[in-house]
Amino acid sequence: MKPNFANDSKDDVDLSPQQADQIVAYQLASKYPRYLGENAFFVGGVTDSEANSKKVHKGLVKHGIIHPIPEDSSSSGQEAAETMTVNTAGITKAFANQMAIISVHAQRKLVGLLFFWEEECTRWKLLDQEEREIIDALKTHEGNTDLQCALEAVRMKMKMLPSKRGEETANVAKGAGHELPVYS
Repeated sequence: MKPNFANDSKDDVDLSPQQADQIVAYQLASKYPRYLGENAFFVGGVTDSEANSKKVHKGLVKHGIIHPIPEDSSSSGQEAAETMTVNTAGITKAFANQMAIISVHAQRKLVGLLFFWEEECTRWKLLDQEEREIIDALKTHEGNTDLQCALEAVRMKMKMLPSKRGEETANVAKGAGHELPVYS
């Protein structure tokens, strides 16, 4: 489904739950899932083509708003996993000119996507810390099934799509998975 670039509503810039899921699924399939890939902006509905997505990616890297995907030889896996890969403070008043390749509406949606991704990186960072704590506890309590279950649960949370979490996410429109079911 292509985004409607003619729509310039200030109120229609959040990602849909499906777009948020698509971005997370796309990123989880990459070698460095926390670094936004070149096609993430196409997958997220910000651009209308992969070519434009690559141009947006290049511009965001150039202006220090996102970090480039690490080269295999320059970064350890642990370092690449824990880095905050989005710098939303880098979004300045010059952003509109820096991203002139896309419409104003798409720029607004891009800002929403960047803030969403920053929140995802923060979430993963907290899960990384929890995972390390459990692994450290397992070193002193080998074979503890409760700790092993907790470790598996943390690893499953890392791979969970936003719509399956049952929690609200900033910059994502309300939809399936963003409201807890009601039991009567």
